[in-house]
Amino acid sequence: MEVRGPAATPSAPESAARMNRFYEEWLRQVEQEFESEEILRRFLRAFTAPERFWEPQADVYETREAVKIKVELAGVRPGSIHVELSGDCKTLAIRGFRQDECADAVDRILFHQMEIYLGPFERVLPLPHTAELDRERLEAEYRDGFLTITLPKLLPAPPVTHRVQVTASE
Repeated sequence: MEVRGPAATPSAPESAARMNRFYEEWLRQVEQEFESEEILRRFLRAFTAPERFWEPQADVYETREAVKIKVELAGVRPGSIHVELSGDCKTLAIRGFRQDECADAVDRILFHQMEIYLGPFERVLPLPHTAELDRERLEAEYRDGFLTITLPKLLPAPPVTHRVQVTASE
């Protein structure tokens, strides 16, 4: 059993580059073996890349009361969606999985066009740094294929007045 110390462990960029080289070589071999066309290349790139998650489209906007995020997640079951607000309230992560639940999926023999991503997804969104958020009142609602997350802003503290006693000096 070989144990590597920190100096022998490749960095994250080196590991990613090595995986990408391995993937590109594998892809070339598959193309040569099957004499594939561009459609196979696009399919393989979309669904087999080692770093591949699909990223849903998202809008981030502010109202007077809240920061709102609207994410397009058509076909995703609400139970498979996970939303996490970072401890410092600087980022919001949305993760989940979209399955192909079509009854005729096993009967498909040829795709003429394939644009709907399936499988795991992840989107990490930076939040506006100017808004102070109330993490205790965070809400998420899934409706008609859209996930809407509401991050209420902290209410400003009401102005406090202090009465100061005036004493007479002699």
